Amino acid sequence: MEIKIRLFSNLGYYLPEGGNRFSFTRSFADGVTVGEMLKQLGLPETLRVVAAVNNKAADNSLVLKDQDDVDVFRPSGGG
Repeated sequence: MEIKIRLFSNLGYYLPEGGNRFSFTRSFADGVTVGEMLKQLGLPETLRVVAAVNNKAADNSLVLKDQDDVDVFRPSGGG
């Protein structure tokens, strides 16, 4: 299945070859979760990130579907 992924902020370090400035499409096996996808992208498990799938907050156990859009951010705080 094809998933469109956007990596924001300094996560661009994990962009694959051929990805544009911050997004790319990649194939994954059916049934992959957000957490498994992040691991397959090479993001370290110790790296804190927040994911949104189709513009809705998602946790790592969410099972992705073909043509989902996944945005990955570093958490931030404000004052």
